[in-house]
Amino acid sequence: MNIIILAVCAVAVIAAAAAVYFSSGRDYETVSGKVEMGSSEDGSEESSAAKDGSLVSGGITVAAGTDIPEGFDPFRYIKQGYELKNFAAVDSFSSASELPVNPAVQYAFCYLYADGGCLTDLKTGPMTYRKAGADEIQRQLEELFGSFEQDIKQSNLYVSGGGYFEMWQPDYSAQVYASAHLSGTDSEITLQITYFEDSEKKNAAGTAEITVKKGKNGYYIASLA
Repeated sequence: MNIIILAVCAVAVIAAAAAVYFSSGRDYETVSGKVEMGSSEDGSEESSAAKDGSLVSGGITVAAGTDIPEGFDPFRYIKQGYELKNFAAVDSFSSASELPVNPAVQYAFCYLYADGGCLTDLKTGPMTYRKAGADEIQRQLEELFGSFEQDIKQSNLYVSGGGYFEMWQPDYSAQVYASAHLSGTDSEITLQITYFEDSEKKNAAGTAEITVKKGKNGYYIASLA
């Protein structure tokens, strides 16, 4: 019996030590994993024009019914629509106020480390420990969705005793296959998207309609259906 008690105590001590180690780390601490951008199956992610005038990048094709505003990257928002539906389990929202706190905070948390790219392009390898302050999460949410007025500290990623957010970030990298139609103006753009299971685009894997608006800090996703 004494041996069992000693073994249980040893496990508890190890677990406590691990918790202290992770909670005492500095911001942006990476415990394991390597970040690689643009690691898609087809290699290059640079866009090019097809014979019919549509834009192509990787497994994504965009037909534009209007001029694409300078500085607007339609491929980014097509990938973000895929991420929101498949990674964050956010199927739709008409304004940022409708976004559930937990998936919204986790999504923003991951984007802090996306280096200006998309999560589908970000290969981290093993799950990686991340840590960030409330102001960083709030700014990222506003960059992604224009605004976010909900209390982010209600997220289950918030460590109230430490005053920061923490999570183990998984590897969300994936190849996105999609065809989209772009319409709208410089200040409000609509992307109607069909996602596919493979590069041949024979089997549809879902649809999305994304409204992207131009704000003071650039474009952001205003709604998803």
